[in-house]
Amino acid sequence: MTAKKFLYESLIFFLFLPPWILIEWDEKVDPSFIASNTYDFFLKTLFPILTIILSIIIFIFLRKKYNDSYNFRGNIKDFISEYGKLRSLREALGVPLLLYLWMSASICLLPKIFTHYQGGDSWQREYQLIKVDKCPRFYEYECSELTVLDLTTYRKRSFRWYADKHKLVSLQNKKLTFVGVKSPLGFVVDEIQW
Repeated sequence: MTAKKFLYESLIFFLFLPPWILIEWDEKVDPSFIASNTYDFFLKTLFPILTIILSIIIFIFLRKKYNDSYNFRGNIKDFISEYGKLRSLREALGVPLLLYLWMSASICLLPKIFTHYQGGDSWQREYQLIKVDKCPRFYEYECSELTVLDLTTYRKRSFRWYADKHKLVSLQNKKLTFVGVKSPLGFVVDEIQW
């Protein structure tokens, strides 16, 4: 492995490492998190739009640099000849994915980590339990996917819960009180009262 290739592979590894660590933490600890409207706005509206805008800006910058710099053009051609067109295209399409991962992990997962470990303002709200489903197969047996209706905004929210599965199935379509901690982008549920 040449020094240039090692440097390139190391750079990609260290770019993906921070979001990967945060996503792994979220999957391992898996706090019961009810997202707020702000969280949904960031994740489903703002971040995709920002990803597209930043990707276009990066593409325009690289295109201008490709047309203006003979050395840069030669480096791109060398990269394509060394790694092939398919891998080069995959690398170019990985930029928007990396941007989205960075934004979602740093802005959406950091408040969950902070709230889970540091706590915050106590929170209590009443929800109607609509549905209790099984979690995907790679989660624990006692895991339940709860779908609740927020009685103030009438929006459905889903989160995973790891206790009282059989009791919760019998409480479908009833109002339950969720107690936990408030974070800037949602609520971490610590207890369900019925």
